[in-house]
Amino acid sequence: MVWTSQVPGLLPRVMKSISDKNSVERKNEKNLKFFFWRRSGRKETSARGGQAGILFAMNSAPLVHVIVINWNGLEHLEACFDSLLASDYPAFQAVLTDNGSADGSVAFAREKWGDDPRFSALELGANLGWSGGNNAALRQAIAAGARYALLLNNDVRVAPDAISRAVARAESDPRIGAVALKMVLFGQPWILNSLGVAVSRAGVGWDIGAGRLDSMVTPPDAAPGACGGACLLRLEALEQVGLLPERFGIYLDDLDLCLRLWDAGWKVACCPDAVVEHKFSASMGHGAGARRKYFLATRNRLLLLARNTPFSALPDAAAATLTAEIRSLGAAARDGAWWKWAAHARAWLEALSAIPETWVHRRAMDRQGIDRHRHCRMVRREPMFGPEVVLPVQGFYPLRPTVTGAARAISRKAWLGHPPAGMRVRLEAPLRGIPPCPVTIHLDQTPVARLERPGDSFILPENIGRVCFESLGAVRAEETGLPWDTGAWLTLDPDPAAAFFEESGIAAAFRDTGDRSGSS
Repeated sequence: MVWTSQVPGLLPRVMKSISDKNSVERKNEKNLKFFFWRRSGRKETSARGGQAGILFAMNSAPLVHVIVINWNGLEHLEACFDSLLASDYPAFQAVLTDNGSADGSVAFAREKWGDDPRFSALELGANLGWSGGNNAALRQAIAAGARYALLLNNDVRVAPDAISRAVARAESDPRIGAVALKMVLFGQPWILNSLGVAVSRAGVGWDIGAGRLDSMVTPPDAAPGACGGACLLRLEALEQVGLLPERFGIYLDDLDLCLRLWDAGWKVACCPDAVVEHKFSASMGHGAGARRKYFLATRNRLLLLARNTPFSALPDAAAATLTAEIRSLGAAARDGAWWKWAAHARAWLEALSAIPETWVHRRAMDRQGIDRHRHCRMVRREPMFGPEVVLPVQGFYPLRPTVTGAARAISRKAWLGHPPAGMRVRLEAPLRGIPPCPVTIHLDQTPVARLERPGDSFILPENIGRVCFESLGAVRAEETGLPWDTGAWLTLDPDPAAAFFEESGIAAAFRDTGDRSGSS
């Protein structure tokens, strides 16, 4: 396979970076002899993460290039790279892959971490998109002799043992081509963002477990795809099936790659022991970004089907796509969102214009001997668009008056800064047959009250900096019919949490329709 750069002058910069990196890696080999990874000082065995007590000799620990894609994401870099460079894995290179940022991202990063030999920056000079930028860094990783590449969004915080556990999972089976790390919400790590990616016959992908309590979801052993926001890739597998599809730009390109891995005989494994916190939709969560995300997700699911569906399954995929289009356009008309009609029209035009390129891709994959039927057994017939996902704001969910009246659901924890003096908090049981979960109230980190029975209440005193409500249990979404797992129901009088949704208009930044990108 021959790769060419899309940006003039990129190849010399990449080769210089590779030369610098090789000298850094030789220095690391001299300085680091052995690495012993142990969890809590005990030897443990994980069902999916392999044995947790692992001895990595430095000369045998596989080299990992950690690729952090960035475009004007300066505000996210400190949390991301500080956590990365605190990793307990001995053989990795953290590569800031910059898509032509204009906010000083690269200068800031070099000033802060430039003296650490594990850090480097790959400046692309232009915005190549999520796929194009990652592909440039993947080529560099392959040329440098790395065995794995860990793709990360810039708005993440990585657990110290996340790389170690993901590598251990990959090393447990030589046919694992990709590993999906567990993504949880930034600052609310008890809520899942992704355990892997599911896909429907309409080409829609969604994050497994998104919006659910971590304790309520059984992690799968394998999945159709891995979210590109935290995904370990075996580079040997990519040399066979190719890199990310750059026409996609962003969204579903990670799923396209994973389906090709399955079809070529590789596996996409899940590793719930490797944890990454993610600021959900920090880059394209609302406004014009959300509209562009909708268009790209619509277009890319058409491209995904055209590139990866076996000919025998095309009639069913076409019928599912037609059904999905009717549902989507009908919902848009009902809501008066006519801009979505324009987005669908544009998506179809661009997907049709890509037919020659798609045909070339299918022929190239056929020459690699892939069997497109392999991934089909993992495709879901229903739901077509995935489950509804509603994410909490500071632990609070929007009201569902027709279901629970004025009672507001909270997650495992919820909190308010500087709550109004005299606010009354009351424990509720709005659903028949479902008893309330007790709630402990903390004022400035000190527990002061416990509400156990419906009607129990507490009035907040004056001059409180922060109040936290901690549920001592949870009710599964399947029991309530709501899209989230509920810690408790409270009524707040007055209700400051209303500003998170009805009054401030920011709810869209914390909601998702279920039509996902794989890298949101």
